[in-house]
Amino acid sequence: MGAEHRPVWAEIDAQALIHNYRLFAALAAPARICAVVKADAYGHGAVDVARILHEVGCRDFAVAFVDEGVELRQAGIDGEILVLSEPAVSDFGVAGDADISLTLYSLEAIGIALATRFGKEGKRLSFQLKLDTGMYRAGASLSDLDRISELLEGVDLDGIWSHFAVADLDDPESVAFTKLQIERFRDAVEALSLKGITARQLHIANTAGLLDFPKVRFSKVRVGLGLYGYDPNPKSRSIGLRPVLSLISKVTFIRQVEQGVRPSYGRLRPIDSDGFLGLVPIGYADGVPRALFRGGGKVAINGVLFPFAGMVSMDQSVVDLGPDPRVQIGDRVVLLGSDNPVSIWADEWALRTGTISWEILCGISKRVPRRVV
Repeated sequence: MGAEHRPVWAEIDAQALIHNYRLFAALAAPARICAVVKADAYGHGAVDVARILHEVGCRDFAVAFVDEGVELRQAGIDGEILVLSEPAVSDFGVAGDADISLTLYSLEAIGIALATRFGKEGKRLSFQLKLDTGMYRAGASLSDLDRISELLEGVDLDGIWSHFAVADLDDPESVAFTKLQIERFRDAVEALSLKGITARQLHIANTAGLLDFPKVRFSKVRVGLGLYGYDPNPKSRSIGLRPVLSLISKVTFIRQVEQGVRPSYGRLRPIDSDGFLGLVPIGYADGVPRALFRGGGKVAINGVLFPFAGMVSMDQSVVDLGPDPRVQIGDRVVLLGSDNPVSIWADEWALRTGTISWEILCGISKRVPRRVV
């Protein structure tokens, strides 16, 4: 549960989300967009995000676990909800009751799904076959296609899909490997088709695949990071995405200090002049990386950037306000977001801390309340 009485919150920009969705929908047409809302919609709030997208016509959603799908169903989200990882067989009944489509790839799970009726109406479990075309993480091995074909003889699958490993990279080796995955996927689908096994939908493209490999959009594309306003490969283009999440706090305390004091844990760096320090009640337990201090991270207050004055701690951060005391207690602090004329976004945090935008967004913790604006 978020701390409602602490001046820390994340703002979810509904119009930015809708803008991004419509941009991708236009690019993908006539293929459909499958909105990836796993991991609480990359930290944005899965129920809120799904409701916003549902209102503008999205009817395909993807989650990581059955429980995430059930949460959406309980929130009134209809359409297809696809679980991207094969669950335990003990979860099959829950998925059947909630009319959630599963991803399967092990021979055992496929056999059980075909032989058993689930849900209140005793229907066959809705599932899609995932093929491993080179990610080597999860998916049916292409060497098992003959055995899978025997199991699936006469079955019209809900879907066949795979996942790119390096579609977000544009070096020649990565591009060649993505093209190899596409070739493997096409060949596998054709081989299954020759044995009479067809699927209602095919999909392999993620956000990067949609943008860089337009010939593999098939029935639908799974868009995750792009929905939330970030390009997996921003160096190569700008397509007008709008970041959806802003992380906001307020200044709660100001103190005057002399040159040379070393704030926060570790006393890692001296203040280089007499001035002021501002306390912001947010820390790494909220998703602000400790590494931001060493990486030169800053916050925005009243349209001005101020650096962290010491190591980010669990619940609090100290900001170097410099010699000018114009910042006041209660002033709004933008950690992620726009504060005209400056802005700070997750890809900058990722660059400064040696990680990726996905991890930054997913790291905004549950104790930060989300507010749809």
